[in-house]
Amino acid sequence: IHARISNLKGVKGDRERLAQLLSNLVANAISHGNPQGPVEVSAQVNAGTFELTVKNLGLISEQAMPLLFQPYSRPTGALPQAGLGLGLYIVKQIADAHGGRLEVSSSEQGGTVFSFSLPAGD
Repeated sequence: IHARISNLKGVKGDRERLAQLLSNLVANAISHGNPQGPVEVSAQVNAGTFELTVKNLGLISEQAMPLLFQPYSRPTGALPQAGLGLGLYIVKQIADAHGGRLEVSSSEQGGTVFSFSLPAGD
């Protein structure tokens, strides 16, 4: 895991829930990314907005994309895995409860990137 964390002054929210959001995103990146590729984590406050990204070299299919944040969802044909399939659903619930924005992009060239942003206070 490669992490770049800058000064996060002004970020307001439930520390435990935001830590859970990060933990779930990192666990998802490790479980579903390319095992030989790195997981990159970045957190910073930029122009009054807290930005958190978690990137891996995995690829999410177009068919799976609309289901990512649904409870108990698994990719079609997925091998048996530990867990209930609630990790990304919980991430979405935490993001929404904080009034934040959660986005995902995935391509063969860029890998998969989950981005969470939240207005930061003073």
